[in-house]
Amino acid sequence: MHNVTVNLLIEVFVCFTCSFLLLFIQGSFPESFKSTIYNHLVYSSSKDFLTVYCNRFYSIYFHEGLQMFYFYHISSALHHTFSSINSMMSMYSETGDYGNARVSGEILLNISYSYKTGALSVLVKECHNLATGDERRQRTDAYVKTYLLPDTSRQSKRKTSIKANTINPVFNENLRYVISHSQLETRTLQVSVWHHDRFGHNSFLGEVELTFDTWEFDSQIEEWYALQPKVESSIDSTLQYKGELTVVLKYIPAEKNLMLPLDQVQVKKGFLKSKKTSSFTLPKGGMVELLVKGAKNLTAVKSGGTSDPFVKGYLLPDSNKSTKHKTAVERRTVNPLWNHTFTYCGLQPGDLNNVCLELTVWDKEALASNVFLGGVRLGAGTGKSYGNEVDWMDSYGEEQRLWQRMIENPEVPQECTLMLRSSMRKYNT
Repeated sequence: MHNVTVNLLIEVFVCFTCSFLLLFIQGSFPESFKSTIYNHLVYSSSKDFLTVYCNRFYSIYFHEGLQMFYFYHISSALHHTFSSINSMMSMYSETGDYGNARVSGEILLNISYSYKTGALSVLVKECHNLATGDERRQRTDAYVKTYLLPDTSRQSKRKTSIKANTINPVFNENLRYVISHSQLETRTLQVSVWHHDRFGHNSFLGEVELTFDTWEFDSQIEEWYALQPKVESSIDSTLQYKGELTVVLKYIPAEKNLMLPLDQVQVKKGFLKSKKTSSFTLPKGGMVELLVKGAKNLTAVKSGGTSDPFVKGYLLPDSNKSTKHKTAVERRTVNPLWNHTFTYCGLQPGDLNNVCLELTVWDKEALASNVFLGGVRLGAGTGKSYGNEVDWMDSYGEEQRLWQRMIENPEVPQECTLMLRSSMRKYNT
């Protein structure tokens, strides 16, 4: 009994030490450092070492009758640790050498879109003739993973269950995305197949990428797709996913603008300087009204995985920052809701094709410069303003289409969710 107790204490110490090391590398260290330490711990014999000791814990506690209270806590900690390991494996598996991956087989997908629910359904039915994922053990434990590119965040990832030891897995699992039709047209569906290795690197087995800009959404499409090796992404680096911004844009023509009561119009305080509110009239011309509703999946720049975001807006060209607007700062969130209105007055009909509404999202810093989180530009996208070539008139895709819908449908609010640019330098088509 004494020897059992001594061995038990040694095993508890060893297990706690290994668990601490694995948890330690998940702290606030550079990814390269964490990856190096992680590989030494997990991809060495230590993984088998931990497995043996977990099994020994169960045997000793229950067969020797030593049902210690802290067994539950150790088991929970180890379960949490291995769950974190699996998450890290998923992350690191996507940085491997795809060029040497052996790829074969095909995948059957049934893809449909519901305008009523605004949902994309990707029914993963089955795969045929997959490559062997584990050459040593001669087995393939396959699963399918999807992203809506360029979003490669956790929110965009969907996964099927794992089908053990088969190169012809049958899934029949539906992976669903809620996304507007107009937004979906700018995305690419990436479907990849992987071999799941419980204690090592997951192995890439092939992928397909499907664009939606010319997709027939009115009908269900079921088709076999040949799996392809990993290819270099063709997506412009300026389109790196930084989150999404939801806005509502409306243009009120001059003749309608005159009919609005002053208390219904939000204007900059600068407009009211040295003016009595009772005698103040809006600048002559039309008005662009922008409701900044909210954002989601913003970059977390603060400890704890949060940011303190706000939105700043300018109507370009603006040489003296007279059109500057800002929302309030939302604290400790990457999915803020502002519901703040920006109003730009005095616009003539010819101005709409020569101005550009630039919106940028920032993280508020108390003792340092604010951190840029992303931005959009809403305009005609012609490259010119009042006859002059300018870099900032570079709206494209949904940015450009939203501005055009606003012009063509005066007084009608146009809501849209836009992907944030990772840089505000000129977009090259």
